[in-house]
Amino acid sequence: MYLFDEMPYLKNEKIELRQISREDASQLGAFCRDRSVYTYLPTFLYEQKYQDPLFTIDHMMEECFDTGESILLGIYPAEDAGRFMGIAEFYDYDKRKNKVSIGCRLAREYWYQGIACDAIRLMMEYLEQKIRIRTVTLHIMTHNKASQKLAKKLGFEKRYENIWEDWGREGPVLVDKYVFQYKENPKMSIEKSV
Repeated sequence: MYLFDEMPYLKNEKIELRQISREDASQLGAFCRDRSVYTYLPTFLYEQKYQDPLFTIDHMMEECFDTGESILLGIYPAEDAGRFMGIAEFYDYDKRKNKVSIGCRLAREYWYQGIACDAIRLMMEYLEQKIRIRTVTLHIMTHNKASQKLAKKLGFEKRYENIWEDWGREGPVLVDKYVFQYKENPKMSIEKSV
């Protein structure tokens, strides 16, 4: 199976990651207008492309999933699947190299509650067990200490430091690239790396 063969639905006892629906439009709009969410992120993220969140949701499948550019999933509490908390994203999938980049962004009221950690774990378990990905990368601004700490907690290794990348800002930004390399044994558990 390849990454873009199906739209994932991922869940644990605390959160679920699923396709964003039209019912999420008002919450997505508020999320996109909160500048604090995007302090350490590129300016060209898909949900920022259009002003109308309904239009964004209506075109997300054809412009992201169908083109193989990225998979955007909403993050929701498991007990209240109508409460939008943020976005989990798979992007830069390279089938030949069997690698993909991932990331997530949360509404401010959900920071520092372990939600990003749970979301990344769910994504990594899916990539390992269902897609059989061997390499996962995170691109993190050098000033984003919280995300760096999370990457280390999840077993990512900082492989590239202080790389200049174009994130759509006035000039290039300094980024560290973290890499998680799965062992050849696909039975390896994410929990062992934490």
